[in-house]
Amino acid sequence: MLTLGQIENSEYNLLGAMSEEDFLQALELGATSDKRKLFRKMQNQSRAMSTATGSRSRAEFEKRITMLPKEIQQGLATQSLQAVDTAYYVVKTIGGSKVVKMFKDDDTKVVGTSNISSGKLEKGNHFLLYGIQLLGGVSESKDDASRVNFDVVPDYIRDGEFEFKANGTILVPNTSCEVFQTTGKDTFRGLWILDNPKIIRDQQSIELNLEWGANAPENTFLKVILRGTAVIKA
Repeated sequence: MLTLGQIENSEYNLLGAMSEEDFLQALELGATSDKRKLFRKMQNQSRAMSTATGSRSRAEFEKRITMLPKEIQQGLATQSLQAVDTAYYVVKTIGGSKVVKMFKDDDTKVVGTSNISSGKLEKGNHFLLYGIQLLGGVSESKDDASRVNFDVVPDYIRDGEFEFKANGTILVPNTSCEVFQTTGKDTFRGLWILDNPKIIRDQQSIELNLEWGANAPENTFLKVILRGTAVIKA
């Protein structure tokens, strides 16, 4: 019969060569140190498989499950909650301006304009921010964003900078908007993928503030999309 030490030290996944009874017996006879080593190995194998078979956003979310409140972890375990790919967006007019706050307390959900209210997530809705997408375009009317063909932001925006805040702190300090230049890259237009994705907690104000050097032309709009994985009711 294989021991826990043999299973843990092997470069192969030997669990497939064991019956359930053999594994339970090995677990019962194994030393505490061997049980811990096997547990860590199984964790690493699970993470590697998740990264290989799932989206990076989902894989990054699973790495950070321990950062979520205990009730959220329990909800995921009992399947009363689920993790889903999500994109929160807001559209703002910037004609004649050099600054914009993309999320505001008075924002309301309006199809085509925003799918997040009051610049914060609803109660119980935690979110892993995987990437920020910024797009721009010009409309025939300053009050009609529905006619905008959004694309990568123009040069005067890319020459500016932005700051992102959530959870009562700065998550992305002043950073060049050049990160949203994706022309020629194999990704969504205007998508900046975070090297260190962030968990955004529920009912905490979200801020994305931008500033650039020259007034934007009339009827110009910006659209920001927060892409990642959210926890919702199953």
